[in-house]
Amino acid sequence: LLSLIGCSDQSGAPLGDALHGERNKAGSYLAYEHHVGIELTAEQIGERIAATREACMSERFGACSLIAAQQSSGRAPRGELTLRIIPDGVEAITRLASEGGELTNRTTRAEDLAQAVSDNRRQNEQLLRQQQTLQQFEKRDGLAVSDLLALAREQAALEVQLQALAQEAAQQQRRLDTNLLTLNFSSPYESSPLGRIGDAFSRLTDNLAEGTANLIEFIGYSLPFLIVLFPVALGLRKLWRRLASR
Repeated sequence: LLSLIGCSDQSGAPLGDALHGERNKAGSYLAYEHHVGIELTAEQIGERIAATREACMSERFGACSLIAAQQSSGRAPRGELTLRIIPDGVEAITRLASEGGELTNRTTRAEDLAQAVSDNRRQNEQLLRQQQTLQQFEKRDGLAVSDLLALAREQAALEVQLQALAQEAAQQQRRLDTNLLTLNFSSPYESSPLGRIGDAFSRLTDNLAEGTANLIEFIGYSLPFLIVLFPVALGLRKLWRRLASR
């Protein structure tokens, strides 16, 4: 029970060991994804993002591809890196990314690609059989030019479909052989009450300017209605007075 709690803790306390990569067992087709929350000081976030990105691009811990990168500055800087890396490199690059900070949360999920892989193989085999049939037709003697052109068009269409299936199969195999790792960087300042108060004060000027602009726009929209309704109100007032005097 303690082991399970340590793996799924969402309280913000240190989680201890870094995240480990996941490998497929024989006969399984699982594409693993990891989401890791890392808490660092505001000054460390940019440094850790740069170091992690450089380690991935240089493949320091094995084959690694940078999928996406995002970083924001200010009082509460944040950052996010999405990597695709071999399972053996997940632990090392997570440790590098969280150096000097804490792992606040981590989640691992897997998508079963067994059906998708099976469908791809079945379609590939079907197209290969069609290709062999067309090749046998091409070997026949006495075929008209129109028939040869039709066969050539069919062969070209099959080649395009086979290439698309090959690319899809390669992408599936890449997802099976590597882990998708998303690293979310944040600072303790962001979640503290004083931090939120500081952010509110920092946005005070912008909010004041925006509120003033909205008020001016509201007056501009309302002024034509006031111009029309004021004479109508005066007329109704005079009519009411006449009726009341009678």
